[in-house]
Amino acid sequence: MAEEKEKKENQERQKETPVWEWIIAAVGLILVVAALGTTLYRAVTEESTPPILEINIEAVHAANNGYLVEFRIKNTGNQTAAALTIEGELKRGEESVETSTATLTYAPANSQREGGLFFTKNPNEFELKIRALGYEKP
Repeated sequence: MAEEKEKKENQERQKETPVWEWIIAAVGLILVVAALGTTLYRAVTEESTPPILEINIEAVHAANNGYLVEFRIKNTGNQTAAALTIEGELKRGEESVETSTATLTYAPANSQREGGLFFTKNPNEFELKIRALGYEKP
């Protein structure tokens, strides 16, 4: 009889959920609700802006068959630019000496991406112009 009572008490203790589990579950619920709330708030209140692209030249390196110009693109808009084409042009006055293009798969909203352009002539000896030519909406 005493053994049955002891077994029953052990089973009931095992069925009870410890307080720390309830606390962890509550914290998890709060985090999920906060994330969903933030996402919903931004979706409703933010104005939809196209990709706003800022391109900076990071470095120029000598490569095997020419030169590599590394660049960084910052998209401060809240839409993604897909298949983003970048053009670099070496100029001497009004004369275009050489052009190079690169395509970035994605430049997500509020992000930065890096890429490179290859030239046969030294970009340090010319005026280097770099710009985005176009993109697709994903």
